[in-house]
Amino acid sequence: MSSSAYEGFNEESFFDRVEAQFVKKAPNLSQTLNIAVIGKVSAGKSSLINALLKLSRRQALEIAKVGATSGVTTDLTILKLDEKVHLVDSPGLDDVRTENSELTKKFLKHIDVGIFVVTGSSDSSQKKNLDDLRQHCDAIFVVLNKIDEWDDLDPSVLEDIIQQWKTDLEVEKIYPTCAKGYDPKSRLPTMDIRGVAKLRNDIGDFLEKKGKDLLLARHMAQKQSHAVKIIAVALAAVAGEAFIPGSAIYITATQGAAIASLSYLYTGEILSAESTLSILPKFVAETAGSNLFLFVKSFLPPTGIVDVAAAGVAVVITLALLATVNYLLSNGEELEQEELLRSKFRTYHQQAKDTFKELALTDVRDLPSWTKLVNKFLGSRQ
Repeated sequence: MSSSAYEGFNEESFFDRVEAQFVKKAPNLSQTLNIAVIGKVSAGKSSLINALLKLSRRQALEIAKVGATSGVTTDLTILKLDEKVHLVDSPGLDDVRTENSELTKKFLKHIDVGIFVVTGSSDSSQKKNLDDLRQHCDAIFVVLNKIDEWDDLDPSVLEDIIQQWKTDLEVEKIYPTCAKGYDPKSRLPTMDIRGVAKLRNDIGDFLEKKGKDLLLARHMAQKQSHAVKIIAVALAAVAGEAFIPGSAIYITATQGAAIASLSYLYTGEILSAESTLSILPKFVAETAGSNLFLFVKSFLPPTGIVDVAAAGVAVVITLALLATVNYLLSNGEELEQEELLRSKFRTYHQQAKDTFKELALTDVRDLPSWTKLVNKFLGSRQ
């Protein structure tokens, strides 16, 4: 776009285009998420769910008290985490069918993730239940739980057990896990959680492809890792968008979408485009020169060195902005607190500039790991 086009800039048109891009980038939070955790009684399914959600013992008791609904069969538990997210803990889908409520009928129509939990030595009769679950799910994760029972034996024994389960169930991958210590009567000083992080990450990667990862992350007791991911994705995006004609539109929309995602992660509130984008001007006064440079540059033809500089400025501002939003939300503060927001942003903005000076990057697109940078930035400053 030429400089003459910039002279004809229309503010209303600009924000209409930003809002249109925001709608494309913002998470679709109108979707539902159904997860079925299936396995025999005493397979440790409830403890596995607690570990997947990163709950403490106290939090696990609260979830069971508030979120659990008993079905007709005493072995069926429905966890309604919110209006969109449901987890069913059951010995098999037949128990879900027997319960026959409107909730379980809807649940059976579409299950996003099936987690099939087994324990002990391989039992080929379990394949029937797995095949039943597979017919209703978009993805299946098979878990060999309670691996602590093999701790006193040679590691090769557990390897053999896993291989036998793979053969009998006809699956390529099994997640060996332990989620011990959630029993309120447990005398263990610490919980024994193993293998759950890998399972959680792979389920998260699958849900991310469906655009549903945020729905589950919202209910994680520890949300920082997902917040880091949201910020890292936004930084990688704006680093590239700085080179696109009209970049200010795309960068602003990316920042807004990240704010909306962070807000939902911490509060469960779904922000509209208007309310999200209204937050951004609160930061503008703190970096007026940088924002003006980005804005004017975005309406000029690509110019090489200037584009690289713009990418650096965009990344620094976006990192400071989203770190500020993350700080306020993770501490239960309101984004409407302008004085606190601006004060925290000023601090983060200077620290972000120092961070990129230390890296001495000639082009921010060369950064090998955005996630590593954000983890380090947030971890050392909160």
